[in-house]
Amino acid sequence: MKLPRMAYAVGLLLWSAIAFGMGLSLQAWLPLRTETSAVPTPSVVQQQLHPLLDEAWQLIETHALVELPPTTSLEHGAIRGLVSSIGDPHAQFNEPAQDHLVRGHLRGSFGGIGVRFVLNDAGQIVLTPLANGPAARAGVQNGDILLSVDGKALPSPARLEDAAGLQGEVGSTVTIEVSRNAQRLQFWITRELIRIPSVEWELTGDGQRVGWVRIHQFTEQTASELQETLRALKQHNTTAYILDLRDNSGGLLDAAVEVASQFIPEGVIAIEQSRGQAEQIFHVKRRESRLGLDKPLVVLVNQQTASAAEIVASAIQHHRRGRLVGTRTFGKGSVQRLFALSDGSSLRLTTSRWLTAGRQTLDQRGLMPDVEVEEASEQLRAAIRLLSEAVAQSR
Repeated sequence: MKLPRMAYAVGLLLWSAIAFGMGLSLQAWLPLRTETSAVPTPSVVQQQLHPLLDEAWQLIETHALVELPPTTSLEHGAIRGLVSSIGDPHAQFNEPAQDHLVRGHLRGSFGGIGVRFVLNDAGQIVLTPLANGPAARAGVQNGDILLSVDGKALPSPARLEDAAGLQGEVGSTVTIEVSRNAQRLQFWITRELIRIPSVEWELTGDGQRVGWVRIHQFTEQTASELQETLRALKQHNTTAYILDLRDNSGGLLDAAVEVASQFIPEGVIAIEQSRGQAEQIFHVKRRESRLGLDKPLVVLVNQQTASAAEIVASAIQHHRRGRLVGTRTFGKGSVQRLFALSDGSSLRLTTSRWLTAGRQTLDQRGLMPDVEVEEASEQLRAAIRLLSEAVAQSR
């Protein structure tokens, strides 16, 4: 028996496909913590540490024949060079538009027009409107190529962050121009609240009423979405759970702790170690309503299960709450922080590493499943077989 998946509206961003198109490897930056405090002003001593950079800057301003871009663009370029030279493979500088997309993705909702967008091989942004979304109602069609936003033409080739102007305050209007079959069309669209779902579910198991729960990403909304999902599954008298973390590249560390706490009765979930600080131990959060504790559980993982998703999977495996089925996971054992800069840009830096509840690091090693199944099509079947056996033994 299958039930329709929970209804939801997909937002402007599309999980890892969008993030990879933005040049962001999600496995390279999650689990993530965000920092909103102001950037400290450099001391006089710090300001004197870069005379060579100042010298080069002055030479460029004095002698360069080309017309120089705005100072902010030069500063952004200097920051990119600085970040690329520090030896942190996960460090990244995000310009304001890119930072806006990242934070909207992590929040799980934002003001937008309700379109998916990808870059094609020609460097064009191709739109797909969401059913019943504001863009679809305005007349935007699948395959339309975005040409401009509020009168500002997109560069060629474009970047996904060039479409950041599609986001904005709920109730505000944006004008877009698209190309369709060699025609140029213009649309005036009012932005609405767009929610990015991180959890979906079905009943499966050939009459066994197994609740299949897939988490795409760990966002600020994931914990509450999971609770709603488990409530719905409880109403259908589910006998067991499959937690599908395949192709989940991570997300917010706090969200991962909340999710693991829904399935694990007590104990340590993960350990974080930072330079010059006492290690931080994340324990199960004992909420009043934890609905995933009392039924057999299997977790599906694969090579793209990474970071925050590995935290959840490793905790469930360590506490023997459920069995892991699939293939070895990605192996991401560091934590990044996203620091806001004064102009709306941000800097992502690796600031700590995390260990499993058993004090093991998964960096470049990954997590081995309890039952290794290579074929993706067979992984779900294997999970259902294991749960059917567990349910039969419990009767």
